[in-house]
Amino acid sequence: MKRVKLIHEDLNAGGGAERLAAASLETLKELDFSVDLVTFTKPNWNELERIFGISKLRNFVNKVIKADINSLLGDDSSVQSDNNEYDIIMNAHGDILPSNMLAAGRQMLITYCHYPLVPELIHNLKYDTVLRNYLHMSNYKNTSLDKLRSKALLVYNHMINNSTVVTNSVFSSNAVQLYYPHADPLIIYPPVDIEFFSRVVNSDSRENRIVVLGRYNPDKNIELALEVAKVLKNMNIKFEMSIVGNLSKSYYPYYNYLQKLVKKYELSDMVELNTNVDIHDLLHVFAKSKVLFHPTVGEPFGMCVAEAMSAGLVPVVPTFGGNTEFVPESLRYNNSKEAAKIIMRSMNASLNHRLHLSNSVKKFGKNRFKDSFKNLLVSRVTS
Repeated sequence: MKRVKLIHEDLNAGGGAERLAAASLETLKELDFSVDLVTFTKPNWNELERIFGISKLRNFVNKVIKADINSLLGDDSSVQSDNNEYDIIMNAHGDILPSNMLAAGRQMLITYCHYPLVPELIHNLKYDTVLRNYLHMSNYKNTSLDKLRSKALLVYNHMINNSTVVTNSVFSSNAVQLYYPHADPLIIYPPVDIEFFSRVVNSDSRENRIVVLGRYNPDKNIELALEVAKVLKNMNIKFEMSIVGNLSKSYYPYYNYLQKLVKKYELSDMVELNTNVDIHDLLHVFAKSKVLFHPTVGEPFGMCVAEAMSAGLVPVVPTFGGNTEFVPESLRYNNSKEAAKIIMRSMNASLNHRLHLSNSVKKFGKNRFKDSFKNLLVSRVTS
C-alpha cells in the first residue's frame, strides 16, 4: 500500500483550500492509499463532515501528526529521514505554507499552490502576520521573526522549485511562473460540488437576495459588500443580503468590525451575517437568492463563485482574478457603484440565463478534479 503524507496547517478553517484538501483525502482513499495528515490543529471531524458534506471524512486518514512551523522548516537530516517513509508527500496549502519536503528521490513531491503568496507577502512586509499566527498555533513565543521569515522564503523557494506544482487557474499559473520561471505548473481546477448545488438551478422561490460567500477574514474584503449594500440602499433598491462564511476564533475582531459597519450604514434590516453554515443550509440560501456578489479582488479561482453559478445565481465579480476565466465580462466590476448597477440588472435574469451560467461551470465538477488528481498520482507514482 502506498503511503502518503498530506500537509495542511488547519482544515478547520473550512474554506476553499480546505475543501480541496478534503477532496484530495477522498481521492487518495479511493486509490487505497494510506494517508498521514500533518497539521497544526486537531481536526474537528464532526464539524468538517457537516460543513463539507463528506461522511466519514475522518476514516480517510490513517493518523494525524501534530506539526508546527519550526518542524516544517526543520533541518535537512531530520526532515529527510521522516519523509523517506512515504511514497508521496503533498503540501495541500502550498500558497501560504512552506514545507521542507526533502527526500531521497523515489518519493513524489506535490505542491498544490493556489497562488504564490509567500514571496509576495514577504516583499510587501505582510508575511509576519502569517508567521505570528503559525507561531500561535505552534505554542512558540520567543522565536525570531527575522530568522523565521528568511528560513520560510528559503524553504518555500526550494519546495516550489523541486516539486510537481499544481495550481487552480491560468491566472495562478502565470503568477507562479512570474516568481518561478522553471516551475511549469499543472492546472487542475479545484473540486466544486456541481451536482449538489445544481439541484436548485430551477428554483422558483428566488427573492431579491444577494449572497456573499467566503471565510470571515480581512483578506476576503467583505466590507466591500457592505459598501455595495449601502449604494443599493441609497438607490432605493429593495434587496436582502446574506453574508455566509466560516468564522474561526482568531477572526472574531474582524467579524465584530463588520457588525459595527452594518449598524453604521443602517443596514440591519437588509443584511444578515451567517457563520459556519453547513452545505445543506447553503443550498437553501442559494435556492432563494438571485445574485452572488464576490468582494475579493485577485481571487486565484473562487470556488464559491462556481458553486453559486451551478445553483443558478448570477455572479458579480471583480475585473481582476482567476474567476474572470469563467465569469462573463459583462458581470465584472471595477468599483462599488459599478457592482451595484450590475446587481440591479442581474435581479431580472431569466431562467435560461441562469441555466446557461450553471452549465458553463460543469467542467469544474468534483469528479473531474478527482479524475485529474488520480491521473497525476498514478502516472507519476508508477513511472
